[in-house]
Amino acid sequence: MMRKILHHSLWLPLLLMLAACETTGGRDPATNMIQYSSNSPAVAYVDLAKAYMKQGKMANALENATEAVRVDRNHAEAQLVLALIYQNMNNFNLAAKHYSLAKKLAPNDPMVANAYGAFLCAEQRYAEADSEFNMAAASVMNPSPWVASTNAGLCQESSGRYALAKSSMRQALQQNPNYEPAKKGLARLK
Repeated sequence: MMRKILHHSLWLPLLLMLAACETTGGRDPATNMIQYSSNSPAVAYVDLAKAYMKQGKMANALENATEAVRVDRNHAEAQLVLALIYQNMNNFNLAAKHYSLAKKLAPNDPMVANAYGAFLCAEQRYAEADSEFNMAAASVMNPSPWVASTNAGLCQESSGRYALAKSSMRQALQQNPNYEPAKKGLARLK
């Protein structure tokens, strides 16, 4: 039940965050951030997988994400998208495998950290989830840190840590005062 609740509340922000990812190529040696390679043969398959995910066509998304990983096992975004699809399909063992590979390939990437944090929260591994969300929210390379802060608040709320949840929702609203999921979360916690 916990997985299903968290799955629905965290899925949309994760998709929005993935949609914001740009493909510039390589990895920044100073930050170890993914700069998703536009030269990789995986890119077209990843883009198709994300488009199918947005349409709710998970079988098609899975097919394309699997092909992306097949053509480039070291493409972190391909591993991340495949993990998200498996998580959505309730295949938590394969989701864990691909999140782990994405983290290994891009240990400091805020998109990976946010998504992995959501997965860890659904697995009731709250301390690890908090660590991932905090890293994602604090990263200067994160174009939408309020999503990670909100996800932290949702996770903390689901685990009964209401004071922390309020703090995370407030942090999200400081980062983006108009972010509706954080507004609703804070209102629910008052």
